[in-house]
Amino acid sequence: MREIKFRGKRVDNGEWVYGYYCKEDLGEEGIKHVIIPVYSYKYVDGKTVGQYTGLKDKNDKRIYEGSIVKYTFDVPGSVYATKNGLKERISEVFWSDWRSSFSVYADKNSKLANNDLFRYVRNGNTVEIIGNIYDNPELLKGGK
Repeated sequence: MREIKFRGKRVDNGEWVYGYYCKEDLGEEGIKHVIIPVYSYKYVDGKTVGQYTGLKDKNDKRIYEGSIVKYTFDVPGSVYATKNGLKERISEVFWSDWRSSFSVYADKNSKLANNDLFRYVRNGNTVEIIGNIYDNPELLKGGK
């Protein structure tokens, strides 16, 4: 069975919290987003909530929605080639309804083209978390 976890930034101090996610309806106060670590709960900014993909990067770090990853791929003649001959891309991780999977952008200049993240992790290409879209938007050209 896969592990279903979430993360979100606390509203009181901006720290990341990891655990289970739920929404709390407070009537006139509105809806509060909650991450529940073991035996407690913390209010988080709903815009920062991201689900664990079930995948880990090359450093054994959990990859969440909203993570920014650098990954390699092999396409002959690519303009993204690095010194070691591998091609490198940087993308945010997101859920693709069309693919029904966690995905990365195949072309950083076009948000229309995307690929399954599992494809890169499974094929032995190096996938490395280098930040997230909330704390490090500058890692994506043009920000978010």
